[in-house]
Amino acid sequence: MAAPPIIPRRQSKAANDTAASTRPIGVNALNGGDRVKTDIGLIHAQREVELVNHCFADVEHFMARLQQTAEAKNILEQQKNKKNSKKNDKKKSKKKKEQDDAPLTQPVTPPSEKEFVDIFQKIKYSLCLLDRLKTKISGPTSEELLHHVFIPLHLMVKTTGGPELAAMVSSPAMTSGAISLLQQNLNEQEKPLWKSLGPNWNLPYSQLNEMVPQYKPVFLDGWQPMAIDPYGQPIEDPIESQHKHEALMQTQQVLDQARLTVYQEHDGMEDSLPPHEERLYRCSYDFVARNSSELSVLHGETLEVVESSKRWWKCKNEYGQVGFVPHNILEPINHAEVDSSNVVIRHQSLKAPIPPPGGGRMSCVLPSPTGKNAFHLDPRPHSMPPIGDDGDKVYMMNDELLQRLANGRAASVRPVVINKANETTAPLDYHSPSAEVQGWLRAKGFNDYTVRSLGVLTGAQLFSLNKEELRAVCPEEGTRVYSQIMVQKALLEDERKATELEAIMKKQKMKVDLKAEGGEF
Repeated sequence: MAAPPIIPRRQSKAANDTAASTRPIGVNALNGGDRVKTDIGLIHAQREVELVNHCFADVEHFMARLQQTAEAKNILEQQKNKKNSKKNDKKKSKKKKEQDDAPLTQPVTPPSEKEFVDIFQKIKYSLCLLDRLKTKISGPTSEELLHHVFIPLHLMVKTTGGPELAAMVSSPAMTSGAISLLQQNLNEQEKPLWKSLGPNWNLPYSQLNEMVPQYKPVFLDGWQPMAIDPYGQPIEDPIESQHKHEALMQTQQVLDQARLTVYQEHDGMEDSLPPHEERLYRCSYDFVARNSSELSVLHGETLEVVESSKRWWKCKNEYGQVGFVPHNILEPINHAEVDSSNVVIRHQSLKAPIPPPGGGRMSCVLPSPTGKNAFHLDPRPHSMPPIGDDGDKVYMMNDELLQRLANGRAASVRPVVINKANETTAPLDYHSPSAEVQGWLRAKGFNDYTVRSLGVLTGAQLFSLNKEELRAVCPEEGTRVYSQIMVQKALLEDERKATELEAIMKKQKMKVDLKAEGGEF
């Protein structure tokens, strides 16, 4: 039974006028963003309607071939039966015999297993498309078309001798929306057939245990969907886009749940914290925050410790700012030592700064010898030298560097070569798209579940996850992913420093060359 063609759901008069207009859609960009978004949505919906209609056309063509094959088989069996019944009949005319044999002169070749698989794939593809179109089509609706799809599916499964061949078809993978559509609308006769097809038909891609290759339909009439929209942007396959969206949403849900658990644990810890007076600590050194999770503090500043279960303590200053501070620069103080105004009291310390635990790098700024209490954030990159007493040392080093470069140029000494960090086979940085993240994870040997769960993130999103969040998303390999991310971050930092040092060396060499040639800066 042929499925009726899909008719797009009727739009408003304004929408119909827009769709029927022969003017380029780009003209509407002048009228505002909402109109453009509506037009782009209509373009994608129409493209998906054409995709599902071409899938149905190929299914109908295949069913016609099956019918011709069945008819030819019946005719052949009838002829054999007639020959056996008239085996001893010598008086049969030659003309009659030629008429009986005529249908055999044009044999019908039955479809191959590859052709069966192709139609099974297009049926799965059309089911996913029907879910995406359920709010955009009518007469018939997506729910009604499901029953038309299951008629040829039932005949194909019966023709192949059971559900085994169909159950092996993994690509395209089903979407969560398509699974919900089937669960809610199949009747009692159709559900057993669907359940018999196994995980590749009953589970969404996010719940499968293996990677599924992307599916690209090839239609019998040679038609191809529009690959570029009117704005020159490539159009991604709708089902592949749906898989990425569902994977991203699932990963986000796991991360949100993990963060909620951490927040609940912290709330429980705050309930058991000691009294306020016992949570006050004084900073023995200045500390400059290196990221948004750390807190910049001054020597002598009084902080309230919010959490002290780790080597980096979560503290709050008098302005209500919260962040992490190395625990070994904090000293407990008595309540009597803190005045009512909570003024920061600075003391010169002759002790050297204690490095943070775990070998991490800590940025410490010694108190100013002028005794001023003002604290100014240095807007320059961390790789640049600080401004202050050390500035004279920097200038002296630059002069010495200039002298060495000049002497080296005169003596033809081999120039300094800075070795960059070795690049990994699969690049990954903070600007990497999800495709590069996926390639990097594969190159590191992570399993399919990890690649599928984290491969939907960008480089910046992946670098922002901590160990607990990674273990929540990937229980088996989360710790190893975290270790590899730390290694990759260190490589990127080395490359950045090498690039900055090369730029400084190049600039200094240019200055030396200009001086040697008597030029002006």
